[in-house]
Parts: sequence; structure tokens; C-alpha cells
Amino acid sequence: MNIPNSFGLNANAKNLVYIDNLDDLSILKSLNDKNLLILGAGTNVILNDHFDGTVIKINLKDIDIIDDHISVGAGVDWADLIEYCLSNNLYGIENLTHIPGSVGAAPIQNIGAYGVEISSYILSVECFNVISKQFETLAKDECQFAYRDSIFKLKNYIILKVNFLFDKTFEPYIGYPALTNFLVNNSINANSLTPKILSDSVKKIRNSKLPDPKIDPNVGSIFKNPLVNTKDFSHDFLIGHKWDLDKSITKLSAARLIELIKSELDIPDTLRLYEKHSLVLVNNGGATFIEIVNLLSQIQNKIFQKFNIELIVEPEIISS
Repeated sequence: MNIPNSFGLNANAKNLVYIDNLDDLSILKSLNDKNLLILGAGTNVILNDHFDGTVIKINLKDIDIIDDHISVGAGVDWADLIEYCLSNNLYGIENLTHIPGSVGAAPIQNIGAYGVEISSYILSVECFNVISKQFETLAKDECQFAYRDSIFKLKNYIILKVNFLFDKTFEPYIGYPALTNFLVNNSINANSLTPKILSDSVKKIRNSKLPDPKIDPNVGSIFKNPLVNTKDFSHDFLIGHKWDLDKSITKLSAARLIELIKSELDIPDTLRLYEKHSLVLVNNGGATFIEIVNLLSQIQNKIFQKFNIELIVEPEIISS
């Protein structure tokens, strides 16, 4: 069975199970296969040609208002949630516009963009524990959210629904340099900013830098921006391409680090670093799993040797 994925890789699985409604959840309790892959939209995975296990596709797509929060099915497209919030006066995630994928994938790596992380708006996550075979609701604190990380990366849970508590008043965060510059360059007054204008601005920024996976198959950012101890690097190192998170931790631009070693890379013809953003790896057609992981390893090794900085792959690598 072919596994859909935005990297355009030819991959298949032994079994493929769809959870389309609540009645289908009984299937989860009867699963005996211990090798499971939980798939959203397939936008954040690098797949080998065969997965010797069961792929579970969650297609729950209801959005329900419950008291002061909303409950969103894991199969809802992320773009649809953004539009729902804009139409229903729910604020806070405008900066996360145009991130590919599904709602169920958002908590797994605590998606973030332009200074906003989704964990700030998650109340709880409803899921299935594959170890105990019980349904659980994990409160925000139990999800162990960190930078591009959460408890869900341990693969012990299948996310079914995410409960969000959004802001009722619009207080935009526009402190991220790329967003600030866009507003200034396009003569958009911060005082007259609306949720729709902010969302559209973020979409235009992303479109200007990131390729459409339907045209140029990719999985978005291929590496996380590394967090380093500020004191370990000179003040001038990567100036203009870093952000001080506090007095001791600095976030560095992985894209800039790649640009500095790009000429030294041996890149196969089936792959390329996107012309407008070197953090995006594009499948030109016919790329293989081995070619991709070898190139990622090559990039990691060169950057570590040259700058003593460890890059961590952002998408999940599914080797078998």
C-alpha cells in the first residue's frame, strides 16, 4: 500500500488503517502489530521504500466548541484550522499560517513560526496509548513541550483530538525580524494590523521563501535551528543570522550555516537545496531514501567539523 508523503518518495507499507470516525477507534484496541507509523498529511516524514508494519491514518475532522475551548480532530488540515479561527474571532496562531500538515501533527513537534509556538494555545490532547491500549487525555503540562519537541515523539500515543484555548482579544506578536521587516517594507502600520492582514502577511513571507510541495516535493525545514551557549561563540559569529533567547542561549540560523558549507557538498542530481531557502531540500524526481539520509549526514558532519555545531534533523526519518 502506497504511503502518501510530501517528499514525493515511493514508499509503501504492509498495512494501512484509516480512522474516519469515532466508531473506527475500536480498531486501535485490536491492533497486534507493534511496528506502527501514525501518519497525518505526510508532510514531515522521510520514508524508506518499505515500512514493514501498519500505517495509521487519522481522518477525524470535526471542530467542536466546548465551553471556553475548541476540540479539533487530528485529521483537520492545519490551513482549515487557521481559517476557522480567523472566521470565529479566535486569536493567537496567525503567525503559524501556511504551515503544511494536519492538526494532529502540530503537537508532536510543537510547531512554531515567527516567534509563536502552538503549545502556548494547547489545553490538552486526546490520544490513544499504544502501550496500555487505553484512551487518555494529556493536559498541556503532561505533553512535555519544548522547542520542536514533545512527549509524542516517543511514539507511545496516537493523537486523536487537540483541545485549544485561543485568545479572545487580538494581540499580535510581530517582534520576529522577518515579520517586522515585511510590515515595514509593505507600509503596513502595526497599529492598524488585523488578524487577516497578519495571517496574509505571514503567508506571503512563506511563499516568497518556501516552495509548494505539490510542485517541488519537500518536507519544509530539513534541520532545526540549533540552540547554543552564547558564551561559546564570538559576538560576530553569524551576526544578523542569530537570535538571543536569553542571556545564555542563542538560536542560530541553520539555513545560514548550510549556506556557508554549500559549495563543499556533494549533492546528487535527484536533490537540490531550494534556491530561496537553503534549509529546504527538494526532490527533483527519483530521489531515494539512502541519497537523502547520506546528504543530511554529510551536511551535519561538515557543519560540526567546521563550526562545532550539531544540527538535528527536523522531520522524522522512518527507516523501516
